Amino acid sequence: MSLLSNAKWNALSQIFKISLQLLSLVYLAKIIPPNEYGLMAMAAVFVNLGILLRDLGTSAALIQQRVITEELKNTIFWLNLILGFIILIALCSVAGFISRIYNQPKLEYVFYLLSLTFPLSSCVSAHLALLERDSKFKVISFVEVFSSLFSVVIAIILARKGFGVYSLVVQAISLNLISAIFFWYISKWRPSLKLFINKEELRRIFSFSANLSIFNLINYFARSGDSFIIGRYMSASILGSYNLAYRIMLFPLQSLSFVASRSLYPILSNAQDDNRLIYRTYCDCVFVIVLITAPLMTGIAIFSTPIINIFFGEQWSVTSQVLKLLAPTAIIQSILSTTGSVFTAKGRTDVLMKLGILGTILQFGSFLIGVNYNIQSFALCYLVANILNFFPVMIVLMNVISGSFYKFIFNLFPVFLSTIIMFFILRIIDFYFYKLDEVRDFFMLLVIGCGGALIYFIVLYFISKRFRSFFSINLR
Repeated sequence: MSLLSNAKWNALSQIFKISLQLLSLVYLAKIIPPNEYGLMAMAAVFVNLGILLRDLGTSAALIQQRVITEELKNTIFWLNLILGFIILIALCSVAGFISRIYNQPKLEYVFYLLSLTFPLSSCVSAHLALLERDSKFKVISFVEVFSSLFSVVIAIILARKGFGVYSLVVQAISLNLISAIFFWYISKWRPSLKLFINKEELRRIFSFSANLSIFNLINYFARSGDSFIIGRYMSASILGSYNLAYRIMLFPLQSLSFVASRSLYPILSNAQDDNRLIYRTYCDCVFVIVLITAPLMTGIAIFSTPIINIFFGEQWSVTSQVLKLLAPTAIIQSILSTTGSVFTAKGRTDVLMKLGILGTILQFGSFLIGVNYNIQSFALCYLVANILNFFPVMIVLMNVISGSFYKFIFNLFPVFLSTIIMFFILRIIDFYFYKLDEVRDFFMLLVIGCGGALIYFIVLYFISKRFRSFFSINLR
């Protein structure tokens, strides 16, 4: 299956899932108070760590390896299943201790329930990897869409009945349960007790998986350290407001980067020795990602106050202030988040691990500095850390695939220039004609937002040859 076909099904699935998440987020935020969201964010810090450890990079190895055997499939399946139960036991063991650290008794029961998701997801990780290896994204998309829809409906019903944070917990459990049932049913492969865990196969993928696991673990601290530090040194309410802004920032990032990375990885793994093809394919993907994220996140930053007031209510006013600084961070992360697929497809998880250490030092350092001030300064420090991390990661990536960093940046320049022009035109409107922060009507917000998007695309059409080519091809 081609990259375009992979991207099509992944995009359809992701658009549906993100749309569901947006609708449920808007609806649930009106029912569930910020401190309840804060509890879920506190638990997510440790649950996300468990998500990284349940796999240890073995599923990626199953996709990346040129030749896979039945022994390797069974080794990965049984290893992941055992890890799933180990993480369940570990989370239940530390639940009481962590709830006391945060001084949130209810958090203990949240941990008990969320730990159930690990055996559920671990029992189908090998099945999902095999489906992705064969680019079976059509059936994968069906399962993900149905599971997301089912879990959102359950969450809304429970939230309306006053279950608060537990409605979000049950949403996570039901999502994993339905996905596990469907992936097990759809996949033709079945594990064997006779083969179990083969030491030779485990040794064959150890270096690849170990480096990838270390990177994921390091990346976890870089991405989750903010929630832990805010929850520990600020308050559940501030963490809830920050977490909402972070989730809004992640929507376009998850949508585009996830689609690109998931679609790219099997393709690049098959072409891992052809650097010219990898460079060209990667540059095209990043161009499309930035083409969308740059103006979208800039618009979200400009309209953060009316977006929060209209969709979530004035009780989330702190979120709008944080969102102004997190939005540009999303543009940088939309590029950085795709690099892992290239390093992994090339088998250079060792380089990925070293860059992860650098990124963690920068981001965790920014958290420790920002927490001494206020949540807005915290978000600003996070933005600076991402800017500093961007250059070494992209320069090293270009060296690995024999590409040009300067040419890569130059190809994106028209997108950034068009975004800057759109930004200044909207600021002129705000200063001389209509205060954008005072917009209270959804229709007016839509009209002005579409006007800004139109300005962006008109400017980009005239200054970018690549965009004109892309535009002409898709009109045929």
